Amino acid sequence: MAVGSPHTLNDYEFSLWQKLVKLGENENTASVLICLHHHGAASSKDLQCHCNIRQPDVSTAISELREMNLVHFSSRSESSRGRPAHVYRLRMSLEQSIQPFVNRAKKRANEILKDVETIRELVGQVETTQNQATAA
Repeated sequence: MAVGSPHTLNDYEFSLWQKLVKLGENENTASVLICLHHHGAASSKDLQCHCNIRQPDVSTAISELREMNLVHFSSRSESSRGRPAHVYRLRMSLEQSIQPFVNRAKKRANEILKDVETIRELVGQVETTQNQATAA
C-alpha cells in the first residue's frame, strides 16, 4: 500500500485514499494528494517520507497532479549545492481537488453502462440470428 504511514492519516483520510484507489486512481497519486492536504506544503523529500514512496513515484504523482492543475509549486533554495528543491501545495481545497478524479470515475461509469447496453443489444441480435437459423 502506498500510504506507508497510515497512522499519520485519520480514518476519513485513509478511507478516502482507499476509495480513490478502488475507483482506479494511482495509489501514489492518491497518497500525494491526501498528504499535501494533511501536511500542507511539502518538498519531494517530505512527500517521500510522509507517503513512504520512492522519489520517482513522487515525481510521477506530482506530474499527474500538475497535469490536472491541482498542484502549485515554488522553488526553495537549499543550503547545499545543486538544484533548488520545489515545494508543492494544493491549489484549492480537498473537495475541489478531488473533482477531476470524480469526473474521471463518472466518465468511466458512463462508458461501462453504454457497454452494458451494447452487450444487451448484441445478445438480442445473436439470439434472433440463432432462432432464425434453427427455424430454417
